[in-house]
Amino acid sequence: MDEYRKTIMVVESRPGEREAVKKILSEEYKVLEAGSAGDAMLQISCGSMVDAILLGNLQQDGREVGFLDKIHNSGYASIPVLVILEDAKEDPGLEALDHGAWDYVTRPIRVKTLRNRLDRAVRHCRIPSYEGLLYMSERDRLTGLYNREKMFAETRRMIDRHMDTLFVFLRFDIDRFRLYNAVFGELRGDKLLITMAEIIEGIAGCFEFSTYGRINADTFCICEPYDCERLHMQVQMVKEGLAGFEKNYLLEPTVGAYIVEEPDLAVEEMYIRAFIGSKKCKNKFASYLGFYDMDEGIREVEEAAIVSSMQTAMDEEQFVVYFQPKFDIANDRDIGAEALVRWKHPDTGLMPPKHFIPIFEKNGFISRLDYYVWEHVCQLIHKWLGDGICLDPITVNISRISLYNPRLADILSGLIEQYGVPIGLLNLEITESAYVSDPELIQEAVRKLHQAGFILLMDDFGSGYSSLNMLKDIDVDVLKIDMQFLSGGESPGKGKIILESVIQMANNLGMPVIMEGVETQEQKRFLYKIGCNYVQGYYYARPMPQEEYEKKYIYRL
Repeated sequence: MDEYRKTIMVVESRPGEREAVKKILSEEYKVLEAGSAGDAMLQISCGSMVDAILLGNLQQDGREVGFLDKIHNSGYASIPVLVILEDAKEDPGLEALDHGAWDYVTRPIRVKTLRNRLDRAVRHCRIPSYEGLLYMSERDRLTGLYNREKMFAETRRMIDRHMDTLFVFLRFDIDRFRLYNAVFGELRGDKLLITMAEIIEGIAGCFEFSTYGRINADTFCICEPYDCERLHMQVQMVKEGLAGFEKNYLLEPTVGAYIVEEPDLAVEEMYIRAFIGSKKCKNKFASYLGFYDMDEGIREVEEAAIVSSMQTAMDEEQFVVYFQPKFDIANDRDIGAEALVRWKHPDTGLMPPKHFIPIFEKNGFISRLDYYVWEHVCQLIHKWLGDGICLDPITVNISRISLYNPRLADILSGLIEQYGVPIGLLNLEITESAYVSDPELIQEAVRKLHQAGFILLMDDFGSGYSSLNMLKDIDVDVLKIDMQFLSGGESPGKGKIILESVIQMANNLGMPVIMEGVETQEQKRFLYKIGCNYVQGYYYARPMPQEEYEKKYIYRL
């Protein structure tokens, strides 16, 4: 029965020759077949138990000796390899033995000779020693390269031995590897990883000393003496090697580089810095190499600190609502306010939104912060109404992620119902950039919010790619334009003409305009002259905490 028979792998590129050898051996052995060196290594590394290998002609790549070297230098050196030579000349046989072959036979194959030599090889199969087991524990099973722990340890030793050498730590990965694996299958994906390992091994071997290994999945690392020109050549070699592997699929590398200016740094930290560098070029056309710089590292640390403490901040209500009033330019009377969020951090103090809002937009936490602000504003409006105050509307911001929520109108309607807030006292503000990124979805969200009875403002109009179609298609009630609209450009006069035209057009559409960022009396006069009725900015009032806003604009005497 097969389970009691020894297993022989026949590695031969010619199917006919493989079949002929298989017929000779199949009665006595279980026979596996491999059409190339890569196929053989893949089968072995994926768990195929092999007692001996018969290595024939590798016409496709002509790397019989290379295969012997790979077997001999890998964790599978205990598997005896018999080479089938094409003729009886002595030199090829001696060369095979020099490269680790157990024995060889020549064509035409004499059945008895083959069986005798194969039997002897199997019987005397080298049992893995302690050194072999140790070797295996330090190697990646698929590629034979150092694994993460061994590569990092050898890197530490190498840097310590060569403190006068400037090294660079490189991190390689393959763009869209997971998609490739899904499309072509794991077997083909493993072959790609083996090819990548061979490329890494080849380019790192050009140095007198270097370390390299497979870290995980499609991630490989090299630490080598820094040579800028050679590094760019290496990146090009990896790019070309990947392109040559698969003609019908775009395979490209991403390479992050950290120049080891702090040799005492932990190797794990070097790896992280190379990873940060790789983000500069990830999935960017014709950009393959990104270098770490210290400013990026500081930002990464700050971002990690923000992410790690954001939930605690919400639980402890460290997020506080500030208010910036809006004014009627004709009489300087306040007409409500915009609610803005600040982070009152117990260690670093008051944190402006530009430091944390972009991070929350990236990780999705912004939708929870949105709800937090909406609820706090509804609670305050409820309190003010309960104190008999006649209120103007408070505007709250809605992030792009919240706009994607199909239940947004229901959520906001639920809040005003829960706290007894008249719907006209809670206005909603969306940004122009949200509309530009997904106009159809935003139009649908706006339609549902209008059906629920909310008043909507479009913030930052003119800051992106505004168009007349936007004014025609999206059903907002108020436009907000920043004074930055007038900054920059070679001709400030053109900006004023365009701004005046936009305000007149909006007025004709019955769409009031609020001008943000008004800081001087000159700006106020200009805006009044061109028909802008409402303003917001430091000229009138800065964003202020709840207590100050209540004192000046709610409970004023």
